[in-house]
Order: sequence, then structure tokens, then C-alpha cells
Amino acid sequence: MKLHRNIAEGILEGIENVIKNERTLRSTLNQLFKQNRKWGSRDRKGVGEGVLEIVRWKRFFEWMGQLDSKSENYYWNLIGVWIINKNRELPNWSVFSEIQNLKRQSEETHLPLEVKESIPDWLNQLGLTTFSKKEWKKEIQSLNGPAPLFLRVNTLKISSQKLQAFLKKEHDITTQPTNDVASALMIEVHQKLDQLTAFKKGFFEIQDINSQRVSLFAAPKPGDLVIDVCAGAGGKTLHLATLMKNQGKIVALDPYEKKLEQLDIRAKRNGIKIIHIIKDNTAFKKENFKGRADLVLVDAPCSGLGVLRRNPAAKWHMTPSKIKELVKTQQQILQKNAALVATEGSLVYATCTLFPAENQEQIQTFLKSNEGSNFILEREISLLSYQTEGDSFYMAKMIKKVSSN
Repeated sequence: MKLHRNIAEGILEGIENVIKNERTLRSTLNQLFKQNRKWGSRDRKGVGEGVLEIVRWKRFFEWMGQLDSKSENYYWNLIGVWIINKNRELPNWSVFSEIQNLKRQSEETHLPLEVKESIPDWLNQLGLTTFSKKEWKKEIQSLNGPAPLFLRVNTLKISSQKLQAFLKKEHDITTQPTNDVASALMIEVHQKLDQLTAFKKGFFEIQDINSQRVSLFAAPKPGDLVIDVCAGAGGKTLHLATLMKNQGKIVALDPYEKKLEQLDIRAKRNGIKIIHIIKDNTAFKKENFKGRADLVLVDAPCSGLGVLRRNPAAKWHMTPSKIKELVKTQQQILQKNAALVATEGSLVYATCTLFPAENQEQIQTFLKSNEGSNFILEREISLLSYQTEGDSFYMAKMIKKVSSN
């Protein structure tokens, strides 16, 4: 099957924006689809698939096509190698004139892991210093695989069993329950869900199973005062409110106002009334909440290296120096918000990455600090992608000690 020129140009614009201009994958695709409203569902699927796969396998395709990243046609050449790798017919376009001798698949067995799995050298070294060679290979292979699609049932409105039946009857969508997360349903076939009646009624949210485990790990109770200091668009915030049975109060903070606007929309759709969104952080009077929160959740900004299945661009955008800056930011957020926790309350720290500098080492640094000396580590968990069906996550729960004074 030939690739039409307009679709190829859409893929070209997408990969240039993601790789060269370091824009996020999701925002890039959303912008492309808005600009090209005449594309049908098949066209959008083709562009989305092309951009995702080329960004994911960029380094492997460079090897396969013996590509020069400085070539004027570099991005076109990536598309050409992708086309051939998909066993499609390469169009007779001049932009593909540099593509001649592709490496044979039989040569792949001798490739270094960083080339075969298409990751930067620094990331491979980090993986090998953190895990055994065997475990790291399993993990990076999993992170290069397809991401299952999970729903989180809004139990304020419907049970898992009733949602399963509703989706099957009304939308002919088959879902499977998961063993240990009662709110999670897995969709067998990836498809667009935000136009479904069940979604518009607030019966479910789209949320990775390990992301759901964070709120379960935090374990808020009805009536609690919860402060979510990095709420973003609110996936975990909404889940916390559901676990609290819409009783108590959640203060949702985030430096990005547009994300909080999305949370507001989602909360209304979910029928949740206990989330108090503060769009301007300067309006949050910290002194009014000092020592009062039953739970403070720090879903920290991180490298995102645990969600490469969904966002492979992170491995090209991230660098060791950027991670060092993130580590500073994460520690600052912990230090800044720890005082909000009530005696015997919980401080929960979570990231969607898998390396110690942002995780275990971050917690140890905090506990050794003056502010952190008021806490004890109750529990920490690392969830790896190859061991679970979800993204890679880390979470730690610290309890504020009773004062000895």
C-alpha cells in the first residue's frame, strides 16, 4: 500500500516538531489534526502511527538506513526507512534518493542494545547501572512495546460490572477486569473513547493502571483534607475524590492554569464536588493549611522515562543535566509542602520514572533534612513495566511523627 504525499508531509511535520523542536508528542498530533480537518479517521491513524513509530525507533532506523542526521533530507529519510520497515512500497520521490542499502534484519542480532532498542547511550548506561543486564533488557523492551488501554471506573456513578455491560451493549466494546485494581478495566482494542455516551456521562476516565495504583497507595479516607500540589489535569485528583466518596476536601494546585481548567471540566463531568481548584498559586495561603492536611500528594514533575510506551519523545528530549535540574525541583517541592501535613498525616511522593536519583535517593535526601526529620518512611514501591501491565511508577508514603515536645 502506497503512502499518499499529503499524509507523508503530515508525518514529516510531526516528527520535525517532536524531534527537532522538542514539542510533546500529544500536542503535536493534536495540532496536526486541527490543521488538517479534512483528514479522515484512516488518515489520522496513519499520521499518528507514523509519528509515534518513527520517534520511537529513530536510532534504529538511522542504523538500518545508514542515515546522516545532518542530511537536508534526514527527516524524509526516516520516513523512507519506516515505510520499508513496514514492508510498504517506497514512493518514487526525489526526497528518498539517499535511501539505498538498508541493513539486513539478520544483522540485528549483533546490535548493541542501545541501537536495537533505539535509546540514547546515556539512558542505556543508566539502565545498566540501575538494573541487571537481563532486567534492563526486559524493561526497555517493555517500554518500547504497545501500551494497553485502561479505564478507571467512576464508582461514584457506576460499578465496574455495570460499566462493562453498558460498554458492551451501547458501544460494542469488550473490556476485561484486572486482578488487583477493582476500578481498572482493560480495553481489548485501542479506539477513540471521548465521544462515547459512557464517557460524556462521567462513567469512566482513561488512566493507566499503575497511575491508578498511586491513589490507592495514598489511601485517602472520606472526610479527609487532601492537598494535591502537582495536580495537573487531575487524573489522580479525581481518583482521590472517588476513593473519598465525594466527602471531605481536596485542594488542587498546579503552576499550569490550562491543566487545571481541564481538571475543572473533568470534575464536573465526574460529578465531583469536593475539589477546590486554585489556578493562581499565589492565592494559596499556605499558612492557613500548615499542619492541617491528612494527605499531601506530590505527583512530582519528572523525566517521564517510565511512560516511554506512550511518549517515546521523552528519551530524546531528556538529558542527564535536565534530570539533575528536575531532582532539585522535586526536592524543593517536597521541602516546601511537607509543613502542610498534619501530625500522623501522610506525605506521598510519586513519579512516572524508574531511576533512583528521582525516586529512592530523593526520599532519603528528604528524610535526612530538617523538614524531613519529622517524617518516617512507611512504605515505598517501584512498579516496572515488564512486571506489570502498566507504566513504570515509583511511590513512597511518609508519615509525620508525633512531636516529642
